[in-house]
Amino acid sequence: MKNNIKKLDISEEYWSRAEKTIFSLVQLYDEGSGSHVRGSYPRFIKRGKHGHIWDMDGNEYIDYDMGLGPILLGYCYDPVDRAVMDQLGLGMEFSLVSPQEVEYAELVCEHIPCAEKVRFLKTGSSAAEAAVRVARAYTGKKHIIRGEYHGWHEWTIAAEGYRQGGILPEVRQYIHTCRYNDFDAFESIFEKNRGDVAAVIIEPLIIDEPQNNFLHNLLDFCHANGALLIFDEVVTGFRFDIGGAQKVLGLTPDLAAFGKAAANGMPLSFVTGPKEIMDAVDKDVYLFTTFGGERLSLAAGIAVIKELRDKAVNERIMAIGGRLKSETNKMAERLGVNISLRGYAPRLMFFFKDSGGNYDFNGKNIFLQECVKRGVFIGWTVFPCYTHTDQDVDYTLNVFEEAMKVYKNHADSLNAWKSLFTRR
Repeated sequence: MKNNIKKLDISEEYWSRAEKTIFSLVQLYDEGSGSHVRGSYPRFIKRGKHGHIWDMDGNEYIDYDMGLGPILLGYCYDPVDRAVMDQLGLGMEFSLVSPQEVEYAELVCEHIPCAEKVRFLKTGSSAAEAAVRVARAYTGKKHIIRGEYHGWHEWTIAAEGYRQGGILPEVRQYIHTCRYNDFDAFESIFEKNRGDVAAVIIEPLIIDEPQNNFLHNLLDFCHANGALLIFDEVVTGFRFDIGGAQKVLGLTPDLAAFGKAAANGMPLSFVTGPKEIMDAVDKDVYLFTTFGGERLSLAAGIAVIKELRDKAVNERIMAIGGRLKSETNKMAERLGVNISLRGYAPRLMFFFKDSGGNYDFNGKNIFLQECVKRGVFIGWTVFPCYTHTDQDVDYTLNVFEEAMKVYKNHADSLNAWKSLFTRR
């Protein structure tokens, strides 16, 4: 299989212009093009259709980044695009409530287990922020225990070890981080902050499966201590099921934040929960934003839910992701490379280990570089979409095999080079 990428000249030209004008160069920390190998990865995407994208130089790729998750159905998916264009002819933003807000909220409440009242926003970060504010107002408590990444707002970034500029130091005492499945750590933080934990916010499904009834125990423990359990379904929502991961798990949280795939690439997110909680804080919590009811995104969101309701979208995504995971891992074992594709079918992640068992970042870059050179675009996460075809998957698996062979040669060469110094 030959190198499909002919040139990246225009991408590099735009990148040079961006270096002069764009803060931090990319809009998404670590996951954007800033983490890709320069000279090998395209820097800008010009257009997309279904599961494919084209860069500024006209190179075509099968895409598995999918905008980092929002593109559930595929780029330029006709039913969604038609809904947006129809609404565009009527107007996109007015000063009164849009009927689409009611229609979309009704669909959300029909399909998502915890949903009885909805507040619309624009980003996953804002939805998570809103959920935390509701939880603090409802419980009258201050401390938040969080899982992995939940956005860029102060309450969550204060618990990170990087980019702390502009974060008030006193905020950090109220935010605590625990790893998924580490129930003892959650218990310990509750004990240290007895009677003042407002909520736990966690992604219900990430890469590893919940162990020892982790999520059910966490929900019970939160309630026993007067705290709420918030599911951050910004990634899992709609991608795993029309009702989110909570529907798959059969476990209903107190509140949930949805985003990303809610409108197949249009900016739409929401926080949702039962009437008891939402009504209790309605007069006390300020959750208002000009573009919360923006009508193009709501029209797209309605179309997305109808596609999920009427077509086997989730089943197709499960099948694509399941095949990629199974055949990739078998391939890695056959070729003798320490590469694995882990996680759930709708959201997979590559892991690379060096000879010492450590994460092999250099090897990862080589593998991804070899994939993109052959026309398969992947980043940290592999997101299948509804319009990826069987032929796309066939081609992708062939590319993975070639990239693994290059990776293996690199690893063997590096180990041989290291052994020379070890013998000395």
